[in-house]
Amino acid sequence: MSHAKLIVAVASRVSVSRFLDYREYLQAVYEAIKQEIGKYSYLNFSDDLGFSKTNVLHLIIKGRRPLTSKAALKIADMLQLHGKDRKYFEDLVAYHNSRDSMQRELLFQELVELKAKEVKSEDALLAQLEFFTEWFHSAIYELSFTNVFTSDPKQLAAMLTPRIRPEQARKSLELLQRLGLVTRDEDSGSYTPTQTRISTGDEIASLAITRYHQKMIELGKESLTAIQPQSRDVSSVSIAIPSSLLPEVKKEISLFRKKLLNMAEQASNADVVYQTNIQFFPLSRDKGAKS
Repeated sequence: MSHAKLIVAVASRVSVSRFLDYREYLQAVYEAIKQEIGKYSYLNFSDDLGFSKTNVLHLIIKGRRPLTSKAALKIADMLQLHGKDRKYFEDLVAYHNSRDSMQRELLFQELVELKAKEVKSEDALLAQLEFFTEWFHSAIYELSFTNVFTSDPKQLAAMLTPRIRPEQARKSLELLQRLGLVTRDEDSGSYTPTQTRISTGDEIASLAITRYHQKMIELGKESLTAIQPQSRDVSSVSIAIPSSLLPEVKKEISLFRKKLLNMAEQASNADVVYQTNIQFFPLSRDKGAKS
């Protein structure tokens, strides 16, 4: 087998749709080739992908240089990416390069749809991806643990804020049943929640969780004007800290989440579902971080 064919063969084992960052994908391809060949460098990698023996791929993978759309097409050609894989890679690069929020949303939706087409033959994976792409699936599941839950789609749809269509509520109940999150009594038609907790495999984790958080953050934004102040708590604070304190802050946030979950589990007669979003992100660059 020629060197070029070997590179393509090894790269084909790395599914691009597993990634939400083209840098991580290229790093995974590089590591796979290095493991196969043995002695292999970023200079070789750049050369094999048509950039001559330079450190350009190392700079791109480490985030010191962006990958242009033109360069992405060259890489797709050299790795012989075709069909959905090629489209996914091109959209992924465009998604990271775009600074327009509307365009990024459209590109992300395309990434989700491409992934859905890939896993359509695997019902469990497709159901998991579907669960995380709409906010109301988790809301209905949590509502099923309350004493006000109803299995009637029309009434259920009206209980949510913002409202959804009865048809969406009906399909959501069917999805929850497929995922094993609720069971349906064939005689009464009523749904009962299970104690099952949904988890995602590596195949869809990054896409599913990112989409879930995006949807919930959007709802948090809407709550500022849609929900009365006495029924919500939205606050924020900007703080200056040494970067070394980040692990401790994240640990405290994790402990707070666990405390809320414990409070919910200990409470009885639940009658409403609330969403808690905790966001902690940088507003300035870490001088020691690579750009």
